[in-house]
Amino acid sequence: MSRRYAAFGLLLAGALTPLLWGGQDDRSRLDFWKANYSELTSAADPRAAKAAEIFRRVVAAAGKRGGVVPTLFVIKDAGAAVPLAIALPDGGIVISRQVLDICYKEPANGDDRLAFILAHEIAHQLKDDFWHLRFFQAVELSQKAKPGDAAAVEEVRTIAGRSDDALLKELQCDEYGIVYASMAGFDTRAIVMEDDKVNFFKYFAAALDPENIKGATRDATHPTPEARAAAVKARLLQVLDVVDLFDLGVIFYQTGDTETAARLFAEFLRYYPGREVYHDLAACHHQLALKAYHVWKAEGQDFPFKLSLTFDTSTRARKIVLRGEPGPEARFKEELAKAVELYRSALGQDPAYWPSANNLGCALLLQENAYEAVAVLQKAAQGSPGSAQVLSNLGVAFYQTENAAKAKEKLQAALTSSPDFDAALYNLGQIASAESDAAGASRYWDAYLKIDPDGPWAGRILAKRTPGQAPKAAAMPVPAASPPEPLAELKIGDYTDAVPADWGAPVVKKTFFGEDRPVSLMSYANGVTVVAKEDEIVRLAASGACRAKTAQGLSLGAGRADVLAAYGRPVEIWTSEGEALAYPGRGIAFTFRDGKVASWIVFKPV
Repeated sequence: MSRRYAAFGLLLAGALTPLLWGGQDDRSRLDFWKANYSELTSAADPRAAKAAEIFRRVVAAAGKRGGVVPTLFVIKDAGAAVPLAIALPDGGIVISRQVLDICYKEPANGDDRLAFILAHEIAHQLKDDFWHLRFFQAVELSQKAKPGDAAAVEEVRTIAGRSDDALLKELQCDEYGIVYASMAGFDTRAIVMEDDKVNFFKYFAAALDPENIKGATRDATHPTPEARAAAVKARLLQVLDVVDLFDLGVIFYQTGDTETAARLFAEFLRYYPGREVYHDLAACHHQLALKAYHVWKAEGQDFPFKLSLTFDTSTRARKIVLRGEPGPEARFKEELAKAVELYRSALGQDPAYWPSANNLGCALLLQENAYEAVAVLQKAAQGSPGSAQVLSNLGVAFYQTENAAKAKEKLQAALTSSPDFDAALYNLGQIASAESDAAGASRYWDAYLKIDPDGPWAGRILAKRTPGQAPKAAAMPVPAASPPEPLAELKIGDYTDAVPADWGAPVVKKTFFGEDRPVSLMSYANGVTVVAKEDEIVRLAASGACRAKTAQGLSLGAGRADVLAAYGRPVEIWTSEGEALAYPGRGIAFTFRDGKVASWIVFKPV
């Protein structure tokens, strides 16, 4: 389905050396580059605007260090002494126009190449690893041969000569760059597997060649830039095998199989303990906890408010029957404790990552820890100002601390931000009902029923109403139930031998979990991804080059309004990139990028 990665060796790392920069001539600060070089604007080159959008997406997936605001600066006219790309300690990422030229030599691969380069630099930044900054400064100083520069140049020359160490540092950032680019939705697999005409990697391997420093010589036993590029390419082929775990986890996550998704994310976390993976795994356990909670608690005795989670699928929770042991109470506590721990791990990497703060606050409320929930949700509100999700949850947290006035204030703020936000409407009605304000409860709940007329939360409202109160609102039109949707000649329940022969061999073919419980993933050049359990197809996904249409005639690029018109009211699933709309009863889920359908997944209706 998604994205992959490839490329090499932009830059390296270590503590900054004052001898190499300082004062007004401080190359470690973005202000220096802005003051001394002209920026390549979107008006002068449309690729600059594209670079800014790619950078935004990669940062959203990778995260950022606390107190640092990632900022991209593209240099218009750079001389030979200017590095191709460089990460700065203050959050700046500087690239030259030459980088765009290299990336877009083959336009079809340009976005994915650039995504990898930017992700590589962000990895250096997250690792607090700026050796390459010292290297490029040493190149310049070695050419000037000023008195007092010799010690700094010799230090870097020695490190650069240890190319095994340098290569290891670059490989680590390459690997994380692959993961971040994948999470952001880019496909760099083609660069690794098919870029034989243009050796994309050699440009960046050559940029860190020790011989770039005047007077340095490369040991004959050390690899040339071409050899280092080949080593990187071979290693990235191995990394791609692991990244597919994440992509497969997302497919199961967005279609409601949180147990399978949790196993995939947990395995992926062993290789790449990133913020986003901690969050997704935590959300899996959070959903499993909610399922156990609804089984454990009798109707009317469970948590009285509606909370809004990232990847929220709680409206399907009542349909799930848990397996035997442990009992639902023990399962709830166990899964929720795992979720809390993992959310804290995600926030430990990025304290400003509001999705994890939002979900952690919701989990703490279920643990009856309302006061800490208030503090955590207030931080989430700072990270996502105006978020109706966070404000509504914060209102619930204040109410649980017996601060009804503050609770109503936050819930009203959620409605100001999003007047039709269902959770805020439900929660205000619940507070009004608890305060014996029948008119207020009726006002908010009537508004809620116009949005969600027949879901489980609507059932709670209707159960509390007397026969004389307002009738149930009419539901949005939903097409009649139908069998699972086909996708490009295949349907759920087929076996993998039904894949048409003219699709050719899969670009990706992987099997996970060993021989006892195999889950297979096969991605084809036509943009269709097939997921099978023991050869039976359980998920089909469309993305990239797919030209197929859904049963309702939608294709990639359709708008959100088109999906709602064709499929009716969805279950909303919030992701780091935005929103997905799931239709469990129809067996289809859509993901969006910039308001357009970027992919869809079909599965067995539930």
